[in-house]
Amino acid sequence: MILNNKNRRRFEELLITKAFQDISFRRELIENPKMAIAEYFGVQLPVDIEIKVLQEDKKVLYVVLPYL
Repeated sequence: MILNNKNRRRFEELLITKAFQDISFRRELIENPKMAIAEYFGVQLPVDIEIKVLQEDKKVLYVVLPYL
């Protein structure tokens, strides 16, 4: 799975939308993101790719700078 900036934004939008609609998916995405993504998109991510999911709250916001 190769993601350029446009594809990555769409990918993230789909994940966020699903996580808002499905609390069990949200929990799985936080606890085991690779498995949740594999099941939802029907893809297997490479072993050497690590995915971290962070959840903001009222007092903590995250800014993610993409890899150059």
